Amino acid sequence: MNEVFKLIIRFYLPLIIVLPVVIESCAKKELVFKTVENQPAAFSYLPRTEDGFIDWVAAIDRGIIKPRDSIELKPTKLQSPPLNLDIVFDSRTMPAVTYPHYQHTQWLDCTNCHPKIFKAQKGGNGITMEKIFGGEFCGRCHGTVAFPLKYCERCHVKK
Repeated sequence: MNEVFKLIIRFYLPLIIVLPVVIESCAKKELVFKTVENQPAAFSYLPRTEDGFIDWVAAIDRGIIKPRDSIELKPTKLQSPPLNLDIVFDSRTMPAVTYPHYQHTQWLDCTNCHPKIFKAQKGGNGITMEKIFGGEFCGRCHGTVAFPLKYCERCHVKK
């Protein structure tokens, strides 16, 4: 009985504590994201996800858009080529998160995220859903200019 109690505390107590914060943060992020999605008519030709959000990766893959390497007219350094590397983050309560560098580095240089948002060191970031919903780590873009955080299965992928 004692082992069962320990398991309940280990897996469900964090959910009981974090879930209200996540729900509240998610609601705030969704409001911001929906206003960002009210894009000008010029964006009407861009591909959409099943739920109607702009699918930026598909737009790049189809050659509809080509992000610039820099806002400078004559950049001083070339952008790093896309990095085809997946990083898997284990989770105790959800399926693991698979982070696809390729989709992100098609239009972002490594210096956009490293080292300011993410330390390039395994286990060196202390990433939690609470922090993400608070606008840290993945939450810097997701929920504002990238797909909303409410689609858990986009990151927490069952294998």
